[in-house]
Amino acid sequence: MSSIICLPEVQHGAPGTCLDATPLHTVFQPLLDLRNRRYHGFEALTRGPSGSQLERPDQLFAAARAAGCLAEFDRQCARGAIERFAALGLEGQLFLNVTEALFASGWFADQATLQWLQLLGLGPSRLVLELLESDTLGEDSRALDNAQFLRELGYGLALDDLGQGFGRFALWKRLRPRYLKIDRSFTCNIGSDPFKSAFVQSMLLLAEASQSMVVAEGVETEHELLTLRELGVALAQGFFIARPHPEPTSATPAHACALLDTPQPTLHALATRGSIEQTVLGLARRVEPVPGHTRLDTVLKMLEADPELMSVPVVDPTGRALGIVNRYVIADRMFRPHVRDLFGNKPCTLVMSADVLRLDAGASLREASSLIADSSYRHATEGVLVTEQGLYRGILLVGDLLRLITEFQVQAARYANPLTLLPGNVPINDCIDRWLREGLPFAAAYCDIDNFKAFNDRFGYRMGDEIILLLSALLRDVLPRADCFVGHIGGDDFIVLTRDAHWEDALRGLLQRFAEGAARLFDADTVALGGYWSETRRGDAMFFTLPTLSIGACTIHSHAFDSHREVANLLAELKKAAKRTPGSKLFVDRRQHG
Repeated sequence: MSSIICLPEVQHGAPGTCLDATPLHTVFQPLLDLRNRRYHGFEALTRGPSGSQLERPDQLFAAARAAGCLAEFDRQCARGAIERFAALGLEGQLFLNVTEALFASGWFADQATLQWLQLLGLGPSRLVLELLESDTLGEDSRALDNAQFLRELGYGLALDDLGQGFGRFALWKRLRPRYLKIDRSFTCNIGSDPFKSAFVQSMLLLAEASQSMVVAEGVETEHELLTLRELGVALAQGFFIARPHPEPTSATPAHACALLDTPQPTLHALATRGSIEQTVLGLARRVEPVPGHTRLDTVLKMLEADPELMSVPVVDPTGRALGIVNRYVIADRMFRPHVRDLFGNKPCTLVMSADVLRLDAGASLREASSLIADSSYRHATEGVLVTEQGLYRGILLVGDLLRLITEFQVQAARYANPLTLLPGNVPINDCIDRWLREGLPFAAAYCDIDNFKAFNDRFGYRMGDEIILLLSALLRDVLPRADCFVGHIGGDDFIVLTRDAHWEDALRGLLQRFAEGAARLFDADTVALGGYWSETRRGDAMFFTLPTLSIGACTIHSHAFDSHREVANLLAELKKAAKRTPGSKLFVDRRQHG
């Protein structure tokens, strides 16, 4: 499809070049769902004349911005993409790159636009509006207000280039998008870069709590695709899957499907757990609701006929949840014959509890926890109304919700330490197993603060946190990110995995810097004394030196180890060997294992 977009004459590019009419065409690049091997949707990409300086979309939009007609130009691009998507009969979601100017214009919410979309057979739920990476949707801006309103209308929102600065994370909080696109710089060579893997894992965890789906852009190799699948990323797009095309096929590429069908040695837990939204809906019990005008006697007969039925949801004519008629709440009053004679013909809303617990399917884990914390005994017996955009979806028992919250809290602790935000046990184990499969040697080290319990008991948990944060910051600083993975097992225990050839020098430097940093946590008298008095585990007074660091390390050869469990057992032994000698020390195992 080609169209002519007319812009006021504007100088752009080389001197003397002007833009007054530019033929455009739309190409589509698919997003592959790595779980079911189907296309989740297509991203529309606008292109200018082939071979010209305006072929690239960034140049096109820069010209429109300079001409002062960005919103109008973007509107015409979006309209052309939508029409072409409908004409091709493509399935799934249509992802549109949208400027802040078009958000601010309010075009997507216009009644005429909504009617036009209905005529094309594309409701707002089929469209995903993806904010351009150059825009920010500032707080209290018209663009942000309009974007939030569009979400309520059913449009999907997407945030691009996640990972490019703190501003994108702040915008994530304001926008609450359905899709998060991780910048292609984190996808490139992700299988050989532990830092990138850890970043993606942390984004998966955060996205899970905010009910967002993660999309990995720029997938160009089979190794990248397999790594993303193992990490638990749901959606991916890139040249390895399919290049942008003006008339894309709906059939997923055979080479990608065959690759994804290969056995997965270590399935990442995030890939199978699903989001809290999916879990809430899965646990919700679909009790058939009754309209608000239903006679109370009819509802009472329903409760009498089914002893297992505790609550009956009440909805309005549109399906919006109004409240609950609960067995126990009305038992004392309504299960008496004379009361039923008086009120049996009245609508059930007369005794309905309207101030019940409600949980939207898109609620965050924190919102679910707060809901339970603020509930009363009556709320616990009634249950929780599960809604989606206000519409009734089911009833969730409070006990089920508590179990769900507990599961997510436990899983979150396994993926990222809440104090240091470093990867936890699961990502550590995943990295070890991945590197073992790759067959290249690497070094592994176990770092532990000596006499940490005595220090924590003597100076308090706040100081204990300070020294743990000190060690985590030093580990990040002294070890190169590209070749090193730092994980936090818990407490004062850290794991280092590295392929850097100078890892021993780096760890010896860490010992010195830790000693210097730890000394700054004490007053001059304690430093002069060289330590402090505290109690032993038996309760006896004992003098302890200033905190020191013990590190047990060795080189790991893949042929000598089958999994992370064997590596972990060896590292635990090496840590103990290091701690046998007083003071800070690095114990390196020179043995050839296997």
